[in-house]
Amino acid sequence: MYLLVAVHVMANLVWIGSIGCVGWLLSASSGSNSPAEAATLARASLAIYRRVANPAFMVSFLFGVGRVALNPGYYMTAHWFHGKLTFALVVIALHHVVGAKSKRAASGEVQGGGRGGILAAGLLVSAFLTVVFAIYKTALVP
Repeated sequence: MYLLVAVHVMANLVWIGSIGCVGWLLSASSGSNSPAEAATLARASLAIYRRVANPAFMVSFLFGVGRVALNPGYYMTAHWFHGKLTFALVVIALHHVVGAKSKRAASGEVQGGGRGGILAAGLLVSAFLTVVFAIYKTALVP
């Protein structure tokens, strides 16, 4: 059981760090004055998204679902879990939005990388709130 949590947390570290980098690279590519540099940054963002962020997301998701599947009754009645799950779903949605922007930017679309930094910041704030709910679960139990 603890192994599921350990792998889930480790995958989260890699996932959130790498998707944050993807957003940062997108922001840098859209702000670049050099078309060659912008293209290189956009391709790098897509490579990190495909080779690091997506696999880490899948591992995190599968091990998180596995953990919940071991005791669904507990998690579905735990008040802290509802907050954690809400913000985790926001992180997942933003992950896919950042990934789509990365794909568009790497394909050469002019506006493909715009707002990558803002999306990554929102993702990081949502990830932080997910962690807050997980850590303070005993304080959040009525």
